[in-house]
Amino acid sequence: MSYKYFDDLVHSVATSRLLLNKAQENGSAIEGLCLHVSLLDALLRLGIIYTRTQKAPDHTYDFSKRLIRQDEGERTYSEREIYQQALNEGVISPELHDKLQHMFAFRNKVVHRFNLSDITYADISKACIEFEVVYQEMIKIIDVLENGPHRPRQLTVEERKASREKLFRKISAE
Repeated sequence: MSYKYFDDLVHSVATSRLLLNKAQENGSAIEGLCLHVSLLDALLRLGIIYTRTQKAPDHTYDFSKRLIRQDEGERTYSEREIYQQALNEGVISPELHDKLQHMFAFRNKVVHRFNLSDITYADISKACIEFEVVYQEMIKIIDVLENGPHRPRQLTVEERKASREKLFRKISAE
């Protein structure tokens, strides 16, 4: 397994969050909705990896590429399969699982049946606010899985600057 794939997933989360912030600033609710669901899927995948790593005898876990990447013609786990794995492995609660299922169904209705349903743009904007609450909840879960219950040290100004520059280079390269 290439650690590049894992690094790509981690960096894509940060990059997608920047894109989500931009969508929110521009009032692009449909884009924001899709980015929220995509971000949550990526965070759940990370949560599964962190949980499996912590449970492994030597705290190493050689995860399948299928869990974190999908190249052309390859199969990966669907969002619903990831939600179920995260529930089964204790990454998320049954209540959060139900919220994610609802969010996924709403996103699909917006993407596939927006013009054929009673959904309004105001409904989508309201859903984005609810999705942000779930996103923040998931970030807290990942933070604990990644860093433990005790907070990690704060990044220095230089480290934050270097991290942002790396993200912006990734965004501009795409």
